[in-house]
Amino acid sequence: MELSIDNSVIDNAVLAAAKKLDLVPRDDKRAQKISLDDFRKKYCLNHSKNWVRNIIFDRFPETWAQNGGWAINPSGREPGIRGTWIKLDQAAKWLEEHDDAIDWHEQLA
Repeated sequence: MELSIDNSVIDNAVLAAAKKLDLVPRDDKRAQKISLDDFRKKYCLNHSKNWVRNIIFDRFPETWAQNGGWAINPSGREPGIRGTWIKLDQAAKWLEEHDDAIDWHEQLA
């Protein structure tokens, strides 16, 4: 007996499993953007939004999207954009390269 399964059913099942296991293809992650709140909790040791803005964005203006970086609306005040958004793939690479340049224990004044 032969069982026939439509290719679209298999494709959808594989994609669902890949996403569930966080095995999203690199191209998909490159386009992925997350909020500053999610970013700070997951990648910045749960420091406050102000800490991320002062310690990372203000000291490293190359992170700003308008300078070719990965932080969209880093001040949170640009007209037409609500909140700050992070280009996840670029941010992860940048943080890995600059981890030693950031004092993760620094307190805000």
